[in-house]
Amino acid sequence: MINLLNIAIKAAIESSREVLKIYEQGFTVSLKEDESPVTTGDLKANEIITSYILPTDIPILSEESEKDTLEKRKNWKRYWCIDPIDGTKEYVNKTDEYCISIGLLTKETSLLGVLAAPSMNIFYFAAEGIGSFKWKGVYEDLYSLLDSENIVEEIMKNSIQLPVKPALNPYIFLTSRSHFSNLDQEYFRKLEREHEEVQMIQMGSAIKIGWVVEGKANEYARLSPVNFWDIAGGHAIAKYAGLKIIDTASQKEVTYNDIETLKISGYIIKNI
Repeated sequence: MINLLNIAIKAAIESSREVLKIYEQGFTVSLKEDESPVTTGDLKANEIITSYILPTDIPILSEESEKDTLEKRKNWKRYWCIDPIDGTKEYVNKTDEYCISIGLLTKETSLLGVLAAPSMNIFYFAAEGIGSFKWKGVYEDLYSLLDSENIVEEIMKNSIQLPVKPALNPYIFLTSRSHFSNLDQEYFRKLEREHEEVQMIQMGSAIKIGWVVEGKANEYARLSPVNFWDIAGGHAIAKYAGLKIIDTASQKEVTYNDIETLKISGYIIKNI
């Protein structure tokens, strides 16, 4: 697993460097068939990440690549699941709340994950048997580690182990900036009845999962359907820190059994 985490970390660092450069220098935006935006940053990140993980001979599921057939996907034992830029709308709107997300999935769980948010100076990584961590240095210093043979060993020298238990007052609840709905508003009202004081913060991308894991928030709820690639990386960050991401439909930990739709119904993560 450590060799695969090495590859995923390097892919995330190099792609995030290019994504940040494009973010700052300018990019073009087009619409996909589902009317969602895609930028030159998404496509460049997809190209870089794929170049790193393709030699592993593990199947790849990416938001920005052509999907293999259902018949092929049914036979996958494990596969890379990537979102070259999670939070493309935030990338376009220049909120800084976007990230590169890389996960390694089975039908039952996420085996490893990396979330890289260069504009927010955030880099999380986790894997089965290794644990969950956050880089605590300056983001640019990650670039100097790209030539390391064992980047996991090097990056852990300046990282903190997760989770960090929150010491927050009021209770901090995270919700989506772009997908906020009446369901989210109702859920917030429920939390207000349960806690003395609650503050709601709207943010973009899977970085919200990391914020909960490192104790910057108590809870994050995504109550509408979400694609596998939107959660694959973040799931590992939570799981190997000892936290659970609960599927809102099954009320059990998230799985990836619906290989046909590649979606889960919604999820909640808490750190309390």
